[in-house]
Amino acid sequence: MKKIVLGLVFGILACGQTLADIAYVDDAKIDQILLSSGSGTDNYGGCMVKLKSAGPKFQTPRALLPSCPTNNFLTFSCSGVYATKADARLLLQNAQMAFALDKKVQIKVDDSKKHNGYCFSDYLVVFKD
Repeated sequence: MKKIVLGLVFGILACGQTLADIAYVDDAKIDQILLSSGSGTDNYGGCMVKLKSAGPKFQTPRALLPSCPTNNFLTFSCSGVYATKADARLLLQNAQMAFALDKKVQIKVDDSKKHNGYCFSDYLVVFKD
């Protein structure tokens, strides 16, 4: 019985640690888009976006997760390491649309997965207004 309780406690603690590696940036806009081709996965995951403030709730990825770089770039892992290439391409296409139309976004930041030190994202919401 003690082993079961102890296992549950450690399981809950492990889940809490995993959740601590994820945050969401609100009130953001896409400021730049970086595309990189070449061999290997050391080219920033193949595609990245840079965020900028679009409102009072904006916090940089670094402010939310201190292990992310200070320049506000996030990778979608278009190289296929952390997401399928198809999923990453859809994220990139929606980021390009948000950039072209100057729309606000909400984006997930995951510092447990990185390319060249840049935090990963597999979630993007583009807002109409």
